[in-house]
Amino acid sequence: MQYRKLGISDLNCSVIGLGTWPMSGNAYGKVDDRQSIEAILASIEAGVNFIDTAPAYGNGHAESVLGEALKSVDRESVIIATKFGNRFDDTGRYIRDASAKCVREGIEASLRRLGTDYIDLWQCHWPDPSTPIEETMEEVARHVESGKVRYVGVSNFNGALMDEARKYVPIVSLQPPYSLLDRGFEGEIQDYCLKNNIGVLSYGSIGSGILTGKYSLENRPVFPEGDSRAGFYRKLYTPEVWPKVCAMVDVLREIAAAHDAPTVSAAINWVLAQKAVTLALVGAKTAQQAKQNASAADWSMSEDELARIAKAYDEIFAE
Repeated sequence: MQYRKLGISDLNCSVIGLGTWPMSGNAYGKVDDRQSIEAILASIEAGVNFIDTAPAYGNGHAESVLGEALKSVDRESVIIATKFGNRFDDTGRYIRDASAKCVREGIEASLRRLGTDYIDLWQCHWPDPSTPIEETMEEVARHVESGKVRYVGVSNFNGALMDEARKYVPIVSLQPPYSLLDRGFEGEIQDYCLKNNIGVLSYGSIGSGILTGKYSLENRPVFPEGDSRAGFYRKLYTPEVWPKVCAMVDVLREIAAAHDAPTVSAAINWVLAQKAVTLALVGAKTAQQAKQNASAADWSMSEDELARIAKAYDEIFAE
């Protein structure tokens, strides 16, 4: 496993991070908690020391599963990253809420579910337009001062919002969606992170499973309503775009095969080769998936391979 320092923090993070959204039980189909715990432990055994979760993942379920898994490992050997700034109302509706009250209640609930007394990286999950950033970040700063939080990050923020947040508390990282098939991070936000030494944790690094190579042109998946894959990546699954997606995956498959590696390793490798990226967050439901994801750190793409992917992308997705 390779490790990289996260922004201005002293967190030395594995370049592959385990994402726990698939373990939530309500976003990526049904899950077996025992298998989820085995996936977490397999990741740690493979050298992954960074695990990302959130209260929003199954209304705290993913945090609880992670907390159960951490009972059998050395807490200080694992970097726990979770989030704040949202809640579910009495009807189960998801609400962005970064008010001081929600932030204050949220950290206590997260610590309880995770079975720990501190969080290594606490991230604002989404901007809350209804709450001034000053109110949010001043409350967050109190928990840094108390020792309950080591470092603060943000997710889905742009440069202007990060500038505002940094007035009240140091921001060490950004978590944006970023993969070969989702490149909105490139450009202004990427440049901001490089200029300000903001660490970058890519989520959706394997396109919600599309870039694993498990699908084919003839096997275009259809997900049930409420499945996050049908929401975040719905454009990629349309009949018009799907053939282009499959053509891109074929290029990754060929490059991975040359390294005797699974297709997913090439997708992760591509993310890790991009400037500004500190680590790639990759979800897993089973120990086998977790080990396979971690193995992507065992090799790196050559400049020729990266150029081949860039050329193929331009040709396949040309307007």
